[in-house]
Amino acid sequence: MHRRPLNGHPVGVTATDTHAGAPRTFAEDEALLAGVLEEVVRLGEGADAFELHERAVALARAARAGEDAAADALAALVAGLDLAEIGVLVRSLTRWFQLMNLAEDNERVRRLRRRAARDGGVAVGGSLREQLRRLADRGMDASELEGLLGDAELQLVMTAHPTEARRRTTIDKLGRAFAILRALDACDAGAEQAAAARGRLAAVVQELWGSDDVRTASPTVLDEVAGGLAYFTSTLADAVPAFYRELEAAAQAAFGAPVDVPPLLKFGSWMGGDRDGNPSVTPALTAATLDLMRTACLRELEDRTGELAARLSLSERITGPVPRLEPMLNAGAERFPQAAAALERRNGREPFRRALSLVLERLRATRAGAAGGYGGHRELLADLQCLSDGLRDAGAPYVADGELRDLVRCVQVFGFHFARLDVREHAGRHRAALDEMFAELGVHAGYGAAPEADRVELLARLIADHRPVVPIDLGGFTAGTRVVVETFRTLADALAGRHAHAVRAYVISNTTSPADLLEVLLLMKESGLARAGGEDARLRIVPLFEAGETLEAAAGTLALALAQPVYRAALRGVGDLQEVMVGYSDSNKDVGYVASGWAIYEAQLELAELFRAHGLRWTFFHGRGGAVGRGGGRANVAILAQPSGTVAGRLKTTEQGEVLSAKYSVPEIAGRELELTASATLASTSDRLPRPARERLDVFRGVMAGMASSSAAHYRALVADPAFVGFFETATPLDEVSRLQLGSRPARRSRAAGVEDLRAIPWVFSWTQARIVLPAWYGLGTALAAAEDQHGLDVLREMRADWPFFGALLSNAEMACAKADLAIGARYAALCEAEVRDRVWPRLRDEFARTTGALIRIGGGERLLDGEPVLRDSIDRRNPYVDPLSFVQVELLRRLRAPGGGEDAALALASLLTINGIASGLRNTG
Repeated sequence: MHRRPLNGHPVGVTATDTHAGAPRTFAEDEALLAGVLEEVVRLGEGADAFELHERAVALARAARAGEDAAADALAALVAGLDLAEIGVLVRSLTRWFQLMNLAEDNERVRRLRRRAARDGGVAVGGSLREQLRRLADRGMDASELEGLLGDAELQLVMTAHPTEARRRTTIDKLGRAFAILRALDACDAGAEQAAAARGRLAAVVQELWGSDDVRTASPTVLDEVAGGLAYFTSTLADAVPAFYRELEAAAQAAFGAPVDVPPLLKFGSWMGGDRDGNPSVTPALTAATLDLMRTACLRELEDRTGELAARLSLSERITGPVPRLEPMLNAGAERFPQAAAALERRNGREPFRRALSLVLERLRATRAGAAGGYGGHRELLADLQCLSDGLRDAGAPYVADGELRDLVRCVQVFGFHFARLDVREHAGRHRAALDEMFAELGVHAGYGAAPEADRVELLARLIADHRPVVPIDLGGFTAGTRVVVETFRTLADALAGRHAHAVRAYVISNTTSPADLLEVLLLMKESGLARAGGEDARLRIVPLFEAGETLEAAAGTLALALAQPVYRAALRGVGDLQEVMVGYSDSNKDVGYVASGWAIYEAQLELAELFRAHGLRWTFFHGRGGAVGRGGGRANVAILAQPSGTVAGRLKTTEQGEVLSAKYSVPEIAGRELELTASATLASTSDRLPRPARERLDVFRGVMAGMASSSAAHYRALVADPAFVGFFETATPLDEVSRLQLGSRPARRSRAAGVEDLRAIPWVFSWTQARIVLPAWYGLGTALAAAEDQHGLDVLREMRADWPFFGALLSNAEMACAKADLAIGARYAALCEAEVRDRVWPRLRDEFARTTGALIRIGGGERLLDGEPVLRDSIDRRNPYVDPLSFVQVELLRRLRAPGGGEDAALALASLLTINGIASGLRNTG
C-alpha cells in the first residue's frame, strides 16, 4: 500500500540492504553526506568557508586530545570572526549534525533489518518474542496471557509543548535526504544509480543550505496539532497493524496456540487540550482540534478502505453466494441508492467489493456530517467484522487476515480521531472560578480562602444536589471564569455529539488537596459531563502530582477524596479506575534529580496500596520529557524500573518534541519503539521478573531514602542561594531559548523571576545548551558518596545490578554526564560577574566530579558509557563538531550582553542559530 511519507521517510521498503553485492555501511553514508555538504558549502560560500569549518573542528579535536592551547586557539579564532563568518560556520556545523543524524538513523534501521534477517523468529533482546517466551518459561499459560492482555492498556500521549527546535520545512528536507539514503540501501545500486542519488542528495542539501533555520513566529496550537497528526498518517498507521501482527506471532510461538490479542495499544494527545498556562488554548480551539483530528483520521480510513475495496474482487461465481453480506448490502443500498446501483452495474458478482465500497461511502458521509454516516467507530468495526466473517465463509481466511485485518486494527486503536485528547488545566483556575461564582450567587463568600474541610464539605453537598448551581448565562462573570465553565460545556457537547470517545482524561495540574478533584467533579456535574456516555467514554478526573511535597502527600490526598461518597460514585462511573499523573519536570526542578525519582517511586507504591484497599484499578500516567532531567531516557528501561506491582498492565506516558521525531519518523524505528514499550509493560505486569528478595529490597530502599534526603538538601542549598538565579540567567542562553519560538506556550507561567516559576523546558534546555546539564545529575554525586561511606561500594554495585529502578537512575545520569562538558561549561560561567561565578561555579564543578567519579566506580569501567559503545562512539564523533558551536555561542552571548549588543537584531538571530545547532549536535533539547 502506498503511504504518504512523513518528512520524506519512505514507508514499507522491503528490499534487502545491498548495493553492488555488499551491504552499505555507516562509514559510506558519513562520507557521502560529508562530501556533499563540503561541495555545497564551497559552491555557495567559497573555499574559505569550508576551510574555516575544518579549522574549527581540528582545533576542537586537538583540545579533546589534551592539547591545552587548542581550546584557547579555538576561542581566539571565533572571537576574531565577523558576524557573517560566524553565520556561515554555524550553518555548516549545524548541517553536518543534521546529516549525521540521518546516517545514524539509517544505521539503526540496518541493524534492525540485519537482526530480523539473521534471527528470523528467534527472540532477541527487548522484543515481544523474548518477553512472551520468558513468561511461558516461567509458568504462564495461554489463558493467563489472554487475561493479562485483556486488562492491559498502554497509551502513548503526544504533548502540547514540543521541544523540537527545527522548523517543519527543515525536517521535511532532511526527510527527503533520508529517503535517498534508504533508496540506496534498498537497491543494488551501480555507479550510475549512485551518481544520480548523489545528485538528488546534493540538491536537497543545497536547499537546506539556503533555508532559514529559525522560525519567524511561534507555531500556533493548530500547527502543533497538525504536526502531531502527521506521524499517524505517515508511519503509525502502518506500524500499529505490524505491531499487532508481531504480538500475535510472538504469542503463537511462545504458547503454541493462537492467543486473542485485544487492542491494548492506544494513543493520546495534549495538543489543543493542554490549557495550563497557554492562553491560546480556548474552548473554541479545543473544539477545532477535535474536528481536525476527526477529519484527518477519517481521511486515512477512507484511503485505506478505498484501496482495499479495489482489491477485493472475489466473485460469487467462484466462491458461491455470501448470505452474511446481504443485510449489509441492503442497508447500504437504502442509505446510498445511487452508489449502490452503480456498484451493482459494475461489480454485480463481487459482493465484497460492493460491500466495502458502501463502507467507503458511509465513511465519506461521516466525515461530511451527512446522512447515512457512522454514529461511531464501533459501527464501522461491526461492518468490517461482517466482511471478515463473510470471507471466511467464502473460503478466503487469508484474505480476511490480510489488509482487512490491518484496517480493523487501525479502527480499534485509532477510532475516528487517531488519539484521545486529554484536557489539562491548573487547579487554581477552577478554584478562582468557583470562588467568584459562589460569591456572586450567594452560595459561599470567600470560598477560595476557606479551610480545606469546609470547601470539601460544600463541594460534596453541591455535587450530590441535583439542582444546578452555575447559571446558563455567564455574562456577569470575568473572562477567566467564563473560560473555565465554557471548557466543560464544550467537552460535554463534543462527547455527546460526533466526538464521543475522543476525550478521556481531565488532568488537574498542581493538585494539592481533595478539593481540587471535587471542584472538577462539580464543574463536570454542572455541564452534564458526569453522566455522559458509558464507563469507557466518560471523562476521568486525573490529579497531577508534580512537586516534591505534593508527591509525598499524593496518597493522603486521594484517600481523603475516596472518603467522599460522591467521588467514589464518580469512579464507579468510569469502571472503578483511577488515573494518576506523576510529573518529573517540576519535581526535578523542586528537589533535584535523585529526590524527584525517589518521590515518584514511593508515591506509586503508596497509591497502589491505597487503590487495592478500595478495590480500584489504576493507571499511572508518567509525564516524561525527552531530557533526563524531565524523566527522559529509554522508555522500556523506565517502565521496567517502576515499582513491582504498580504497572498492573496499564501505563500511560508522554512523548514530545524531538522524541516524536526520533521515534516515529522512520517506520522500522517506530515499530521497534512500540515493541520495546509494550514488552516492558507486559514484563512489569507479569510479576515474573527477577527482583531483589524482599529483605534486600528493604535494604536498598533504606539506602535510597538516605540518598534522596542528602541529595535534596544539597540541591536545595544550591538553588536557594541568592546568587543562583543570576548565575543561571547569565551562564546559560535562557533568554535566547525563551525567544526561540519553540511552541505555542510562554516560557514562564507568570511574570515572577524565580526558578520555581520557570517552565521545565527552558530550564532543562538552557542547562543543556551550556553543556552543564545540571538537572540530570546535581545532588547525585553527594548522595552516592554518602551512601558509599555508610554502606560500601559493593552494596551500590549490587543495587545497580539487581534493582531496575536504581540501575535506570544511574544509567540515565551517566548518559547525561557523558553529554555534558564542564570545561566548556566553565566558559559559559565566565560570562557571570566574578562574585556570582565564584559563589556558584565551584559547587557545580565539584559536584560533577563527585558524580562522574562515583558512576565510574560503581560501573566498574574506566570512563562513562563503557558499557554503551554505540552511544559512546556517537558522542565522541559529535563532540569535535559541537564544541565550536559552544565557543561561538559563548562569544555571541558576550557580544549580546555588551553595551548596545541586545539591540542588534542580526546578533540575536545568530545566537538563536547556535541553539538549533547545539540541539542537533546533542540530539537533545528539553
